[in-house]
Amino acid sequence: YNQSVADNHANWDRSWANENTARPGKWDHSTMHMHPLNHLRFYIPYIKQFSALDRIIFMDDDLIIQGDVRQAWNAKENLTDDKMLVGACEIWKWGDEMGAFEYSGKDSSYSKSSALGQVGRAIEDTYCTDDKKEWCVGKNHWNLLQQLNVEINGKDYLPDSQPEWNFGFTLFDLEKWKELKLTDKYEKWMHANYDHHIFPETSLMYGLGIPFLTYYDHVSCWDDITEPKINLRDGFGYITYPEFVYNGLDTSYLTSGFVLHYDGWLKPWYPQADPIFQIPYLKTMEGKKSKEYKALLLDPETTKQKLENFQGSFLVLSEPRAGSEWFLGVLDQNPDICVSGTSTSEGGRIGFPRDILLPYDKGTQFFDTHQEKMKMGCYFSFLDKWVPKIAAKKDQYCSGAVAEADIEDEFKPVARHFPWLCKWADKHPETTANEAALFEDYLKLVLKADSQAWSCQCPRETKVMGTRLMTDWIGHTFSGKMDLAYDRNQYDNDTFTFDKEIPSVWKTMAKLKPKVIHFTRNIIDELVSRKVAAATKVYHVKTDADEAKMEDKASGITIPAKSLVFEGRRRGEHRQYIIENLKKMAVEVMTLNYEYCVSNMEECVKAAEKFLGASTFDGYNYGLSRKSISKPLSELVQNYGEVIETLISKNMQSFLSSPWLELASKQIEPVIGEKASALVEVSAQDPPALSTLIELGSAFSQHGDQRAIHNMHHAHSKRSDN
Repeated sequence: YNQSVADNHANWDRSWANENTARPGKWDHSTMHMHPLNHLRFYIPYIKQFSALDRIIFMDDDLIIQGDVRQAWNAKENLTDDKMLVGACEIWKWGDEMGAFEYSGKDSSYSKSSALGQVGRAIEDTYCTDDKKEWCVGKNHWNLLQQLNVEINGKDYLPDSQPEWNFGFTLFDLEKWKELKLTDKYEKWMHANYDHHIFPETSLMYGLGIPFLTYYDHVSCWDDITEPKINLRDGFGYITYPEFVYNGLDTSYLTSGFVLHYDGWLKPWYPQADPIFQIPYLKTMEGKKSKEYKALLLDPETTKQKLENFQGSFLVLSEPRAGSEWFLGVLDQNPDICVSGTSTSEGGRIGFPRDILLPYDKGTQFFDTHQEKMKMGCYFSFLDKWVPKIAAKKDQYCSGAVAEADIEDEFKPVARHFPWLCKWADKHPETTANEAALFEDYLKLVLKADSQAWSCQCPRETKVMGTRLMTDWIGHTFSGKMDLAYDRNQYDNDTFTFDKEIPSVWKTMAKLKPKVIHFTRNIIDELVSRKVAAATKVYHVKTDADEAKMEDKASGITIPAKSLVFEGRRRGEHRQYIIENLKKMAVEVMTLNYEYCVSNMEECVKAAEKFLGASTFDGYNYGLSRKSISKPLSELVQNYGEVIETLISKNMQSFLSSPWLELASKQIEPVIGEKASALVEVSAQDPPALSTLIELGSAFSQHGDQRAIHNMHHAHSKRSDN
């Protein structure tokens, strides 16, 4: 027993696997499945206290019964043929295309179940390869299941013929159980698992897959054999109300349930549980019957999420590659702050995306290939594109349920978004978008953390809501070929290209007055960082593999010095444009610098806490960050000397960060000795002098003789600053 288990953290031993083994995904591991008492239910007919019974209702401890349990007890009389079990067959599954849980209803079978590893894939797509070693099966897996099903169950293994079901609320016919010798069959499947290494014992495939095989062809679904129908509602411990709505359901799904099953990790007694799904539990614990709280569930006001402690909002204006992504990921761990929605699995699904203000042309492929994802409806660019289209088709798509066959091809990818898009179309009925009005309304609702306009929401305990806006997305300078930036009619020198009303960050900010955190980074370092990322194809170091690749490939990179000058000046002017406009807004601004925060992570986060008025939180995981490059700048940039000389000759010495100045001092050290570093620091305020020092050091390092120094001195003899 437990030979496949690697440790007490429910990790499985990969060396146990062979060509028969189904290898679980990373998410699939739990000590629950390997616990000996998990097998007790397969011996129920032989336990003394139950041995005289002809039936039993087996139920989990995380469900609420809203119907008359006698009706469920009497369902045994409706079982036919060799059926001896009545189970819940309405299933929720993870939907990759949706980026959320998807309601399958009863349209699921063993071939679609994650408990048996096929999950709707073609058999040939399930096999493990050199590149795919998780969530896959060995080459002999399916042949073995067919062979064993014939040997143990006396039938071919036909997974499409078997309904997927859940143990949560189950009726067992104990007489038929004994007649069919199902405990013997269970033990045979267990021995087969030991002998052939089929399912690791910490996996759902073991905990539920073997029961599925044991009860093969002996299962009925509750609503198939009862009248009035008994509807079992599952999934309330892992789905959220936004996912509920996105699947076309509403609270009547709860009120019509005979049983509500809170299977999953978010039990209704946890503070983080979905507030709508908590209502039946909380009311039951108050001693209320289901008929007393059903009216509350059906009241539209109930589904409006209320952030009772909400205090205000903020915008993060970030320069490129300035560390704001790491910073927001850390800050989001504070229960008071809702800023990126990624620090929990629920937040990853329904939290506001970090870059909801991403302009369409900055993520064209992303927007065009992810339209079916639930969180897509939270992006302004998505609304900007689809609200006018829906407004033009309101009678067709907003007047009630729409049959899939009646949806035009263009609109099919966004069909699940119709409920929210129709709400927006009611407020903005123009078929030619008034982008400025739509944006102002949108940003106002974002900064209020409003949960009625889209699927995204913040946790109930949120006090402060924030979102990020890259500074490149504001103004005309970096608006791109499609010219889709915010305030794109405004140049960095504060002149305007046209008078048309367009989405304006500045105008909206002036009205809403959010706090602002301005992230900056040394401009030259940022540009070099971008060049390194392009050369190595590693844009963010998130894994050990990324770090190794960066270290391996990030060396000897040539930086075009002249283009660095042009881009540096352009970015310097754009930074000044941002700063000047922030002053005009009369909003509270805190500036955070990349170089400082990298060395003082905790101080930066604590400063932000204080600025935002959030409670002090001591549980931050700062390990989300990695140092991208550990190599010295001289090894990283091949032509560093040329870069330094060019920048200084163009009066841009103030753009040089400490590592660059250290390199400059090393260039002239052979000429003037130990005082080089101090002299460079002083000369940094005097471009001609510093330029001469750099040239002198460069010439000496190349020629190494007195003639080089003499030639340099002669060339500059007419300049008093020599």
